[in-house]
Amino acid sequence: PGGRYIDFLIPGLLGMNLLGGGLFGVGFAVGDLRVRKLLKRFQATPMRRSDFMLSLMLSRLVFTLVDIALLVGFAYLAFGVKVRGNPVVFAALVGVGGASFAGLGLLLGSRARTMDTIAGLVNAVMLPMYVLSGVFFSSARFPEWMQPFVQLLPLTALNDALRAVMNDGAGWEALPYPLLVLGLWGTISFALALRIFRWR
Repeated sequence: PGGRYIDFLIPGLLGMNLLGGGLFGVGFAVGDLRVRKLLKRFQATPMRRSDFMLSLMLSRLVFTLVDIALLVGFAYLAFGVKVRGNPVVFAALVGVGGASFAGLGLLLGSRARTMDTIAGLVNAVMLPMYVLSGVFFSSARFPEWMQPFVQLLPLTALNDALRAVMNDGAGWEALPYPLLVLGLWGTISFALALRIFRWR
């Protein structure tokens, strides 16, 4: 336990779920509202763009946390995979990761006018991270010259931190770099989305 492939895989699947929830759940939601011409109706209300965008991110995060709880529960019951570290640390990592990816999804959906456009943007962002960020195999297996880029990806930081907490029992001391990477991606994405977002 802790050293099996399933122990390596489950944290990667958790990270992948958080990434997909943020990009598809938020990005597609914004795109769908724009395509159905519902966004421009909000323009006539006193609601600020920032309130609307934060509400989308937080609502998606709630559903994503439910998904994560189900996956962790199944992994424990079926394979004996458990969180060996502090559950509060694990929950904080999942929350920050989910918020970061929701911000990225919001950025992708801020200007997209068709569902085809948002689908293309989401897949263009997700596919490289699925391959490079250590979901199914270690990101350390990529060449040395690629490592600086790989380590800057938010999914890499999240997956490495999840594995440290779940398998190695790491605590808060393992989180400064992952939280910095995720925080920067989420904050910058949200700030850019807020700047370029349009109701129409």
